[in-house]
Parts: sequence; structure tokens; C-alpha cells
Amino acid sequence: MKPIRVLAVIAVLSAVLALTTTCGEDDKPTLPVNTAPTACFTVSPDSGTTETVFQFDASCSSDNKGLTSDLEVRWDWESDGTWDTPYSTTKTASHQYSTTGTKTITLEVKDTGGLTDQTTRQVQVTGDGHLVLVPAGTFIMGDGVAYCGHDEHQVTLTRDFYIGQYEVTNEQYLVAVQWAYDNGYVNATSSSVTDNLDGMTVELLDLGDYHSEIQFAAGAFSLRESPSGSAQGAYPEGYDPADHPVKVVTWYGAVRYCDWLSMQEGLPRAYEHSGDWSCNGGDPYGAAGYRLPTDAEWEYAAQYNDDRTYPWGDGSPNSSRANYYSNVGWTTPVGIYPAAPVSLDLYDMAGNVWEWCDDGYTCNLGTSPQTDPAGPSSGSSRVLRGGSWAHYESVLRCAFRSYHTPSLTYYVGFRCVRSQ
Repeated sequence: MKPIRVLAVIAVLSAVLALTTTCGEDDKPTLPVNTAPTACFTVSPDSGTTETVFQFDASCSSDNKGLTSDLEVRWDWESDGTWDTPYSTTKTASHQYSTTGTKTITLEVKDTGGLTDQTTRQVQVTGDGHLVLVPAGTFIMGDGVAYCGHDEHQVTLTRDFYIGQYEVTNEQYLVAVQWAYDNGYVNATSSSVTDNLDGMTVELLDLGDYHSEIQFAAGAFSLRESPSGSAQGAYPEGYDPADHPVKVVTWYGAVRYCDWLSMQEGLPRAYEHSGDWSCNGGDPYGAAGYRLPTDAEWEYAAQYNDDRTYPWGDGSPNSSRANYYSNVGWTTPVGIYPAAPVSLDLYDMAGNVWEWCDDGYTCNLGTSPQTDPAGPSSGSSRVLRGGSWAHYESVLRCAFRSYHTPSLTYYVGFRCVRSQ
């Protein structure tokens, strides 16, 4: 009988052992699955110029099994497949772009287990280097005195817009002209440059007393270093035309420059290059690309935001406020006179060179309130604003409106705008 009793004991012990083993497996803790982190970052500002230092912050990135502070990050500033920074636990970074366009930034985060995640964001880098935001608002256009600006009426602009802080310079325009030549958009000889079909620039001719400061020679464009028979007198000693406003440019050349700027930044161009050359089908405010300011936008910016008589206020013009009435005898570099209006930090809204506007010209604007007026989209003349170095003080009034055929060149320049 002893063998039977031993077998029974063994059977009982085996059952207990099996039960104990089973209970141990059920009670064993479950380890978390190692999943990838989540990449996230913010950028400030979301648009700027080649002078803007953009700030990036990846602190919103997370990890389900570890501390965010342990995550490592690296950056690719233009998503070209090359990492521009090494991995680091520092979540903030900054970058300044040297070229324009829509820039896509890639962030990669890596956890302590080696798993990664990526995300992207975009910033817009503008090409003229200097844009000023003008908030939408309502103002009184006209001042009851100025030539073709005597009709006073309420105007409401419903869109914020960016306007060039300075008039476009010879150097900036030169870049576009050279690009147009290099890409076969213009024909050039030693004496003239003319457009080729849908080219990006038109006639930059040596016009004697009113010649362009951009010249062509040996396959490349450059800036003149000496005058060529100027009625305004010889250049001052040490004269450098690079920072002076381009002053021999037609309305067509101005809008083509705006379109060129849009092309460089991947934006749709604003203008039709045929027919009446309308801007965004007659709705300039809705254009996504660069364009000339409307007549109303120009005056609104010039007298912002108190219906001032001149861009600097109500005080009479003098040689310390603007370059006009030949008190200098030539153009001056952009931005050397005090900002006016100072609240927008704009320069040379009065004097230096006349500035093209988008609108076709009509003198009588009436007294009825208007919202986002575009003016005539066609006609024999286009609006000019701001006066020049050679014209008398009355043309410097914010409300003064002049005009000329779009093929006019002398005394005339421009600045670009873009709807927000």
C-alpha cells in the first residue's frame, strides 16, 4: 500500500505546483509597448523677410513613456534632406534665411529608445527685404485742396496689407533685369534693353537727361558709376546708385517686377500681361502675389492714421523732411529722411521719385463712400503719387493725385504691396 500512498502525495504536490506556476504567470506585470514620440513645434513669426530671425520651439513634442526633456531634436531648415543641426535636447532654435520663397521646415525628434517622429511647418520669406503691415480701416480720401484730390469721401479698406517700407532701389531692380536676361526674357544691345513677348521688364533705355542708372555691357547688367549728360547735374562725389530708387521705369516694368517677385516666392503673379493688364481680374485686393498699391491704399498709408496733410504731419515741407524742388538736385538713397508716417515706419512717401499705383486714372472721385475701391482697371493713364526730387511742395500732399501714360519713365519709381 505504500507505493499507492507515495503516488498520491506526488500527484497532490504536482497539482499544487501547477496551480502555483499558473498563478505566478497571471500576476506577472505587463511592460508598456515602446511607441514613437510625437513631434511638434511652433514658429514665430510665420512670415518675414531675409532680415527676419525666425524662432522655433519644439517644447510641445511629447513622449508617452519618458520625459519630454529627454527627447532629442534636429532641424532641416528647407526640407532638402540634409539636417542642418545635430541632435540636441535643447528644444528651441533660430534661423535667418538668405533667400526668398516659401520655406518648409522639418523637425525630427528621437526618444531614448531610438524611435523617431517628424513634422513640418512653413514660413514665407519675402524678397524686397522690407515690408510694413498696414491694418485695415476707414479714412477720408481727399483733402478739399489737392489737385485731383479735392473730392473728400469716406473709404473703407477691409483687408490688411503689406507695403514696401522703401521705394524699390536700382540694386533690387537690377537683380530682376539680370534674371530676365539670363532666362531669355529680354533682348539686349549695348544701348537698349527691350522685352521679349511676356518678358519681365520693358525698355530701360538711355534717355539722355533722364537716363536709367542700369546699363548693359558684355552680357551682364550693372549700375552706372558716372552720369551721362544729366540735366540734374553731375553725381556727387562718391555717388553709389545702388540704394537710390529706380527712377526710369514704366508702369509695365513696375508690375512686371512685382510679378517677378511673386515668381521668386512661389506666389501666383497678380497681372495679366496682355489686354488691359488687369490685376487679379479687376480685384487687386484679392491678389495673392505682389502688386502695385491701389490709389486708396497709397493715400491711406501716407496719411495714416490721422488724416494728416503730409506724410510727416501738417507742418510745411522743408529740406529736412523730403527731397523735393531740386533742393538736392538728384535722387537720394532710400530711407535717409525721417520716417513719415513714423507710426508705420515708412520712408520717402513724399519726394525722391513719383510712385506708380495700380489704378487707371480719373480725376473726379466723387463724394460717395466707397469700400475697397480699385479705380478704373484700364485707360490711357495710370495714377502717380508722392512727387519727386524735382517737383514743388504742393505735390507732396498725401491727397495730391497725378497721372501719366504707363510708358512714362523719367522721375518715376514704385514700391510693392501684398494683401495679407
